[in-house]
Amino acid sequence: MLHLRVLSKPLATAATISLLLLSGCGGNASNENAPVAEGENSPQPWLNNYTTALWQIEQQRQTTYPVLQENIPDTEQAALAKVRCNQPETIRGFSRTLRREIVAYCDRVAEIIEAQNLTVDEFNQIRDRLDEDPLLETQVMQQLTELQLQQQG
Repeated sequence: MLHLRVLSKPLATAATISLLLLSGCGGNASNENAPVAEGENSPQPWLNNYTTALWQIEQQRQTTYPVLQENIPDTEQAALAKVRCNQPETIRGFSRTLRREIVAYCDRVAEIIEAQNLTVDEFNQIRDRLDEDPLLETQVMQQLTELQLQQQG
């Protein structure tokens, strides 16, 4: 799976798919109440919160995924890529220890999202809009670039 060393295309992909294991976290919310971006130069608090949560989740994923990957036989690597936090059946084939690690990761992801004053459903609604809204995707990418520069600086 993707490992971020530089921002550019890999982080764009991460933003679009909202990370391994996270996709669908919390259910299938409709997009009708998703926030709307209001112009390039006026980031809304929800957008800042989303981008910060996305950045922190990616950091968590980079820590967790290699540990999970090390403990899964090569024959089951594809199954790991299909794990979704809101679909418990996607973890049934793994050992109890790995299931605990995956559930703990999903719990940490939910905590990260909620710490940014978003619900998991709101986070997923914004994530779903990234494919449909190039302006929103651009705003997220700009903010992710700023976060990376702050971390490096």
